[in-house]
Amino acid sequence: MKVTRVIVFVWGLFISFFAMAAPNAEYRLGPGDIVKISIYDHPDLSTELQLNDKGSVAFPLLGDIKLLGLQYTEAEALIAGNLKKGGFVNNPNVSVMISQYRSQRIAVIGEVNRAGRYALEGATGLVDLIAIAGGLNSNAGDNIVILRGSDRIEYSLSQSMKSSDETKRNMAVANGDVIYVPRAQQFYIYGEVNRPGAFRMEPKMTVMQGLALAGGFNPRASQRNLEIHRVDQLGAMTTIEAKLTDFLQENDTIFVQESLF
Repeated sequence: MKVTRVIVFVWGLFISFFAMAAPNAEYRLGPGDIVKISIYDHPDLSTELQLNDKGSVAFPLLGDIKLLGLQYTEAEALIAGNLKKGGFVNNPNVSVMISQYRSQRIAVIGEVNRAGRYALEGATGLVDLIAIAGGLNSNAGDNIVILRGSDRIEYSLSQSMKSSDETKRNMAVANGDVIYVPRAQQFYIYGEVNRPGAFRMEPKMTVMQGLALAGGFNPRASQRNLEIHRVDQLGAMTTIEAKLTDFLQENDTIFVQESLF
């Protein structure tokens, strides 16, 4: 189990590094965002404003200006154009900076270190968001679920990192998404093994690999009489005579019987 925790810790560090290295596109303004608008050489026009529920701000001299959906560079061009058109400033040099991101939020729940709601600051990928939420904890599974409206999207971290496609390695998330990191799948071993208990299950794990995690057979074990107790689709418990090469399923219980001789 210590090895598993180390693997998850290293994986979390990798996610943090990858997130810092990921490119970030320009953010689009929305209701609730607070922007600081400065006009070069005209400090009397510089101000800090919050976009209302319609995505507009009341700017001095110009009145209501709709900034909804604009990138900050587009907002700069719009304000500059209106100042020049109104004859208020010749060749205005406008700067728009986002003071607080409030319009776009996303929820991260499940097996992360800091679950909660986070503001999206520009184009954000799933890996970025997990890093912002403190990375995966030691109970996290590999598959992540994105709930987007009525859609459910499943994302495998380990598989995505093998892709050469940037969009697949760091899938884009959107305003209103809920990111759920489930607990890792587990299986159980009891009977004549050295360390019976619950263990993290990896993809395509065999009975032999599971036994290795449990420290192998103890001296009393019957190495031929192995059973898997598995719950079927109807919820009934079934008993399967197991081979070492059989693949495990989530919540399987391996029972190692005692040798009669």
